[in-house]
Amino acid sequence: MITVLTPRKLLDTMSQAVGEAGLPSPLVAGADPFFVLVGTIISLRTRDAVTEVVTRRVLEATPSLREMASIPVEELAELLHPAGFFNRKAVQLKKIAEIVLRDHGGIVPSDRQTLVSLPGVGGKTAAYVLSMAFRIPAVCVDVHVHRISNRMGIVKTKTPEESEKALMKFFPRELWIPLNHIFVRFGQRICLPRIPECSGCVFKGWCRHAD
Repeated sequence: MITVLTPRKLLDTMSQAVGEAGLPSPLVAGADPFFVLVGTIISLRTRDAVTEVVTRRVLEATPSLREMASIPVEELAELLHPAGFFNRKAVQLKKIAEIVLRDHGGIVPSDRQTLVSLPGVGGKTAAYVLSMAFRIPAVCVDVHVHRISNRMGIVKTKTPEESEKALMKFFPRELWIPLNHIFVRFGQRICLPRIPECSGCVFKGWCRHAD
């Protein structure tokens, strides 16, 4: 169906295929950095549906850094269940809240180096917080982005870290922020992990996997 795609056309086509025009309104307006950071850490090694439920429950119980820092770690772990590694994440989130309150005046850092120094925060989490909360261009590569970009032949990489560097070269800087959201929705609805919906995919004829 499609033979030539520019980076911008690729994202537009992918977005239209899942019925969304770019980012949802809350993310366009910017989201609370604390909320974004908590949700991203919870999402690690956790299914999307579980992440949504658990994140909402945790933030309802601890809607601020001070409340996160003061909650007993055992109680926080119960709130995090059944997210992956919920006991470890409870310790990490509590420590993050304490560090941000003590060392950063209660303000989540807006630079990558400081973010990755926080417990449990890696490059993917830092990139997502920078782009979604602070509107600072960054490419967040999760399992969906890594899988789809390699499956489609956009990049040829072995690790998410390699994919991040390759995608930063392929996509212009102004497209870095919406990239993750659009890829994730496409991966959840069409380009599924095990059995992708190739037969009716808009990229059939362009994507090497769908041919």
